[in-house]
Amino acid sequence: MTETMPLIFNHAFNNMGIHRIEGFVETENNNCKKALAKLQFKLEGTMKDCEIKNGKFISLDIYSKLD
Repeated sequence: MTETMPLIFNHAFNNMGIHRIEGFVETENNNCKKALAKLQFKLEGTMKDCEIKNGKFISLDIYSKLD
């Protein structure tokens, strides 16, 4: 993921005119959060108890990468 995503970002920002890419990650998914950090995504905040998974409320962290 960390090798191909920069190519996709480059195409999105430079050829498609996209300005913002977002990622919503379960707060407890540390592997995904580490991958987003390597890709230079910035944590914007946490939506507390916003979804139900397996009968329990979970929180989502919101990340973004800007052009």
